[in-house]
Amino acid sequence: MFVKNRRIPLKIEQTEALLRNIVQTHSKIPLLQQDLKKRLAGFSGEKAIDYHLSFLSEKKYLIFNDLRLPLPPYHFQIDSLLVTAYYCLILEIKNISGTLTIDPKFNQLTKYYDGVETGFPDPISQAQRQKLLLQRFFYDNNLTMPPIIFFVVVSNPKTILKVAKGQTLSSPYSKMIHAQNLIDEISKLNHIYTKEVASKKDISKIKRVLLNSHEPGYTNILDQYGIDESDTIQGIRCERCSGKMERQCRTWGCSQCHFTSKLAHQQTIEDYFLLIKPSITNKELRTLLDIQSPKTARNLLSSLNLKTTGTTRATIYHKEFH
Repeated sequence: MFVKNRRIPLKIEQTEALLRNIVQTHSKIPLLQQDLKKRLAGFSGEKAIDYHLSFLSEKKYLIFNDLRLPLPPYHFQIDSLLVTAYYCLILEIKNISGTLTIDPKFNQLTKYYDGVETGFPDPISQAQRQKLLLQRFFYDNNLTMPPIIFFVVVSNPKTILKVAKGQTLSSPYSKMIHAQNLIDEISKLNHIYTKEVASKKDISKIKRVLLNSHEPGYTNILDQYGIDESDTIQGIRCERCSGKMERQCRTWGCSQCHFTSKLAHQQTIEDYFLLIKPSITNKELRTLLDIQSPKTARNLLSSLNLKTTGTTRATIYHKEFH
C-alpha cells in the first residue's frame, strides 16, 4: 500500500522553472540542461521501481516514497521505505547505464559506458548509513523498531553488474540487485523474518510519525548555480510569442500578438516560489507582475488558495511543497 506516493522531485521543478525564466544567452544553460537530464533519469528509475512494488500485497506493506526525515541538526533522505510488522526495508535506487563494477576492497563503484570509465560513491555504504540514521530516528521518536534491512536497486534492466577481479562478493554487496529481482528478494525476506515485532497499533504510530515528520528539502537554486535574480526574465511572458503581458481589466493581454489569458499569472507566481522563495507578500506580487492595485494583487493571491500568516497589510502567502 503506497501511503506516500512519489512526486516529481522539487529540484526537477526548480531546474525546469529556471530554464523557463533564465535569459537565453546565459552561460549556465548547458549545465542546467545536463543536470536536469540526470535528475529526470534518476526520477524515471525510481518510478520504474514503483511498478515492481505495486505487485505487493496492500495489507502487509506500507510503502513510503521520497522520505526526507529530520535528525537534528541535519536531515536524511530515503528513496523508498517498506514497513511491515516483521521488518523494514530501505531501497536505495540507482538508474545507471553501462557496466558497473563493484570493488568491495575500496568501497567503490565504477561505471564503464561508451568507452568512458567513471567512479561513483559506494551506494552500499550510503544505504548502510541510511539504515543507521533510520534506527536513530525510530529510537528518538520512541517507535517500535522491526529489523531494518536495505537493498541497492539498479533500475535499468540492461545494466551489467560485475565484481572487481580478485574480489569476492561479501555480504553487504550481495544487497545490490536488479529491479526485476526485487519481488523475489522481498519474498526471501518474508521467509527469514517471521516474528511479528510491531503490533497494528505500533504500525499505525510509525505511519503517522513518518508522514508528519517528512520535510521537503527547499534550497535556493539561484544561489546553488551562482545565478543572479537579474539574469531571469521579469514579468509575465506570453505563452505564444514570449512577449510581455500586461493587466487589462480582469485579464492579461500580450502587447505583441494580442493573445489574452485570465490565468497567465499563475505560472509566473509558481516559478517565483520555485526560484526565489516559498512565500510572497502583496507588495512583492505587485512588483513581480508589474501591477499597481493592492486589491487586484490580493484577489489574485486569494484565488491560489495559499496558506497565510499575518493579517491585513502584513499578510504573507506561503507555498507548501510536499
